[in-house]
Order: sequence, then C-alpha cells, then structure tokens
Amino acid sequence: MRALRMALVLLFAAALFIGSAGAQPRPGWPRSVTIGSASIGGVYHVIAGGYARVISERMGLPATNRVTGGPVQNVQLTHTKELELGLTTTGPAYEALNGIGEFRGRKIDTIRVAFPMYTSFAHWMVGGDSPIRSVADLGGRVVSLGPRGGSAEFLGDRVLELFNIRPRRVVYLGFADGATAMRDGVVDANFGVIGVPVPAWVEASLTRPARFFGFTREQIETLTERYPYLARASIRGGVYRGQDQPIPTVQMYNAAVVHKDMPEDFVYELVRTIFANREFLATVHPTANETLPVNIFYVKLPLHPGAVRFFREQNVRLTDEQIPPEMKR
Repeated sequence: MRALRMALVLLFAAALFIGSAGAQPRPGWPRSVTIGSASIGGVYHVIAGGYARVISERMGLPATNRVTGGPVQNVQLTHTKELELGLTTTGPAYEALNGIGEFRGRKIDTIRVAFPMYTSFAHWMVGGDSPIRSVADLGGRVVSLGPRGGSAEFLGDRVLELFNIRPRRVVYLGFADGATAMRDGVVDANFGVIGVPVPAWVEASLTRPARFFGFTREQIETLTERYPYLARASIRGGVYRGQDQPIPTVQMYNAAVVHKDMPEDFVYELVRTIFANREFLATVHPTANETLPVNIFYVKLPLHPGAVRFFREQNVRLTDEQIPPEMKR
C-alpha cells in the first residue's frame, strides 16, 4: 500500500511538471525552433532571446536565437525553411509576397504571419556636436544603414534615392558596430528602423552626447504616399538621453512569420503561448507591451491558418487580405 501511495505521489508530481512546461511536441511538429533575429545590439536580438526562452520552457521545444541580417534575410530563410520563426517588418514581407522592390523577379509567397510584434520607428543618430540635423545634410557624409538585410537598409536605400541624397559612402553595420564607428569618427550618421529604444544607441548616448532626428512633414508625406506599408509616427520624448522633444517620423510594424507548411496546431499553440507570456516578454524589452492580439490590425498580410484560428477565438476581426489563399479555396 505504501509503495502504491508513493507511486501515485510520483505520478501526480510528474503531471504537475508536464503541465507547468506548457504544450508538448506533437506528431508533425518541428523538433526544435530556430528564431531568425538580427545583429547584436538591436531589439530583434534581445526580444528573440525572450521568445526562445518562452518556447523552450512553455512549449517544451528547444529554441535558439540565430543572429541574421534582419527582416529581409529572415523572410528568405523562412521561405527556405532554415528558420521556424522569422522576425520581419511589413515592408519586406509585403514586397516579398508581391514580388516587387527588393524581391522583384523572385516572388516569395510561402510566408505567413504568426503574430504582430511592435512598431519600428525610422530615425537617425549623429554625434552631439555633428552639423548634421536632417536627411538633407547627409550628402557627402559616411552613413551606416544598419546590417545587411535589415529594415534600415531596406528603407534607407529608398530614402536616399527618393530624396536624391548622395553620401560620400554608405556602409552597412550592425547597431553596436555602427555606434562604435560613430564614436571613433569613422561614421557620421547611423540609421535605424527599429523598436525604441535601440539598446546599442542608449549605451552610446550615455558615454558620449548624441542627437536623434527623423523626417520633415513634407518628407513624411512623400514617404507614406510612395510606400503603402509606412505610416506617420512620432517617437515620444525622453526615449534617449538628451532627447526631450518628440521626433516626427514614419513607422513600419513588425511581425513574426512562419512557413505556410507549418502544422496548424503548432502555429496555434505558438501564438497562444507568446501572448500568454507577454508580461514576461515586456521585462525582456518594453516593445513587447505592444504585442497584443488587437494589433494584428496593423499587419495587413496573409496569416497562417493556425494564427487565424487563434485570432478568431479572441474575437479579433480579420480583413480579407489577412486570410491566406489556402483558406479561400
């Protein structure tokens, strides 16, 4: 009898442990999850670490944070199934799905949105004593447009062409490397299209004075008219040291994407788990406070059927463009 009681106690304890670990891998699910983030020093790399921990601890799947070039490359790597989860912005995803711009002639229609993340703000960082005060002052300067494959490169190239700005040289450095290069006088300005605050830029502004700016009203109107995935935005005052006033600019929303072939029940459980652990993720980076089901409104791209199921259960109204082709047949 004593042995039976002990066996029942051990069985009960095991059940509690399994329950605390959240969902368990099921047939057809990936055996592990690789998350495509971006360069060290940016928000993607930080928040992807939080996603990896949540997926590992709550879904029972080994998860890793892979350093990549960022949104554009993550779309490509998700398409080739080298990533189970890719972090991107609506611009690269929109162009990939439509085979235009960055993806002209190589349409990628295999990605599907899993969940919305947060807003990425386009803004520039220069030294505190720099004469550069606007985009128009970048001519003849050395400008970093963030890492290759990132949102800053994606939008920055378009900004320079659209406004006929001719820097002396354009380089593509990760946010930490770009901040160091500016400190050393190698780079005159850094561009980011990223959640705020940028960790590497915060550190840079604490060790040496820096200034931050966005775009003029006229430039904002031109950008939003030309690119449908951009919207007007303002970075609140006080995000960075010495930045007391709001910064007028444009924004793109971030989203996590998966391959359309991912099992529906896996994606459903993934989305449910991320939202259920939003409070923890907000301790990893404050941008996670924006990771709310209702914010799928800002991502007008096809969702994965597992995500559609989740949002419908949450009574979130979806538009026709968010319903994937495979659910319209």
